Amino acid sequence: MNVIENLNRLMARKRYTQSKVAANTGLSAATISQYLKGTYTGNIDNVEAAINNFITREEDKEKSREVKANFVKTQLASKCLTLLRNTHLDADIGVIYGSAGLGKSMVLRQYANSYKDVILIEADPGYTTKVLLQELCDRLGVSKSGNIHELSENCITALHDTGWVVLIDEAELLPYRALEAMRRIHDRSGAGVVLAGMPRLLLNLKGRRGEYAQLYSRVGMALDLDKEKAKHERADFDRILASLLPADDDESNIDTHPGLADAFYKASKGNYRRLFKLARGVVRASGIGDQGISVALVEEYSSMLIN
Repeated sequence: MNVIENLNRLMARKRYTQSKVAANTGLSAATISQYLKGTYTGNIDNVEAAINNFITREEDKEKSREVKANFVKTQLASKCLTLLRNTHLDADIGVIYGSAGLGKSMVLRQYANSYKDVILIEADPGYTTKVLLQELCDRLGVSKSGNIHELSENCITALHDTGWVVLIDEAELLPYRALEAMRRIHDRSGAGVVLAGMPRLLLNLKGRRGEYAQLYSRVGMALDLDKEKAKHERADFDRILASLLPADDDESNIDTHPGLADAFYKASKGNYRRLFKLARGVVRASGIGDQGISVALVEEYSSMLIN
């Protein structure tokens, strides 16, 4: 089968346009069109090399066994969802804190996707007080012009008596003034607020010498994920692992192959983010030569993860 036939088959199977092929080969749309018609007069070898590389890459993707991180309602996740719901209904301030890789962001996204009266903001290191308030104003559909006081007033007016809740992920990145602005918005609007982040979030809320008592005293519930994780760690871990492995592969069934779960647990050190990266690599590698998933493969692939 020649290159033109292979490309036509791929385009039909994947419903790719000539423009899509051009974008992924680095060739122009005109070159692809002329090549497929058999009228291209340029360097055919270069064109076919680029197209063959594209076809091979697409075929490898099709053969690859994908791993997707879907929300799993573990016992730890259930406790997070309970705090989120109670804080929402009580129009309170809640805090979820814990080490990286425990699923905070996924739980927040799950809650935000489940209810319409939720605003989820994912902070980053560039979030000043003004940037945070402008983002909140934007999500509320109100003016994001003005100083910090005016922005706060816009948020308070928009949230007043709505019964909404504002979730802020990576909240440990926010400066104290931004946290205090959210406390003020909560007090005056009656909207719930949930702050989620790394353990230092708690220190940011309390102050190193307890000088932020007015802020921390507003917190209704605080959930320490590291402490809670220890209570249900292995059961939750095995449940997440099972969601990542192919359901139709008997060799990767952790119920019949408990040593496999032990290997994943040891290699990922019980961290869910590390587990996902490990599972993704192992599942993909297992498809090479149909070797299947094994303890040896887990151990081999784990050596490539950064400790």
